[in-house]
Amino acid sequence: MLDQTYHNFEIIIADNASTDNSIEVVKSFRDPRIRLVQNNYNIGFAPNLQRVTMFAQNEFVSLLSSDDLMNPQALETYASILSERGGRAAQTVLCADAELVDARGNVVGHIRKAPGSHDMLTVRGDEDRAFARITPLPGGRYQTFSGLEVLKDVLPRLRNFAPFLTVVYPRALWQAVEGYNAVRTIGPDKFFHYKLLAQNPDVVYVPAPLYRYRVHLSANQESQKTNIKQQLDDYLYTLEYSDQFLASLGLTRQTLVEAFLNRVCLKNGLTELVYGSYPQAFRMLACALATYPGPALQQRRFYTLLGLLACGPLARPLARLFYWGYHARELVRLQSGQS
Repeated sequence: MLDQTYHNFEIIIADNASTDNSIEVVKSFRDPRIRLVQNNYNIGFAPNLQRVTMFAQNEFVSLLSSDDLMNPQALETYASILSERGGRAAQTVLCADAELVDARGNVVGHIRKAPGSHDMLTVRGDEDRAFARITPLPGGRYQTFSGLEVLKDVLPRLRNFAPFLTVVYPRALWQAVEGYNAVRTIGPDKFFHYKLLAQNPDVVYVPAPLYRYRVHLSANQESQKTNIKQQLDDYLYTLEYSDQFLASLGLTRQTLVEAFLNRVCLKNGLTELVYGSYPQAFRMLACALATYPGPALQQRRFYTLLGLLACGPLARPLARLFYWGYHARELVRLQSGQS
């Protein structure tokens, strides 16, 4: 981050009781813009996001995990846009695309805004090349949307609206929504983004890869392979919004329930089978049945997953046929430019 072409920033690092040499590494940088906050105990994921951002002093905040990277022009690009927006800057949330990089820093794919929606797509290989032909990555220009418009689009699919590392927001909005305080184990950033969007800021999307997301299995991601924490996080979205608020977005609770069952439980269960995790696939099926038994029994994917699980040793090869067939159709859709 110290190689940014824009220099007016501060770096706040919250060390969550690390057991390696992280503190020594941070202290080795002799730069007055760097401040270190040391936790006496590991306070967990969401509380540490709250802790690090509460020390921010500047007008805008950008939150990065320890292994995320900014491309050198990221802050300068955002600062230029905010300057152009004048008085609207204080009500502006910015986001952009991101590059996927491996442990050596090689670009292996992208996280990009989906055509015709505000979902973010992680694309690699042939899909990445097909997507680039549809949506070239221009420099310096951006698109603007209303926060409620974006929320209305992503909430029915329980999706995040941007790669979390690319999101920059006014500190005043952080204060308005009480920051990252949330009953969330895996995805406090998504819940925070939903709260931001509900304030109806201007959402500025820059269709260029300003950040780099390192691809590896973090402790947070590893835990999702043996439990249903992500499912429990997303289950809460089906409960906490009032009918009145959902109606104001043109949504119903049934929409959220079906998204939770189909995408978060059953689709993920099928994906787990593809990669050979029979127990985790079974947990996903059981989660769907335990939370919303009636609606779950009305979903076609429920019976697909149930049938595959009943096949025992044949479950994985059969699931792979379903999986690759689905992705082949998606690649054709991208190549044809359909949204």
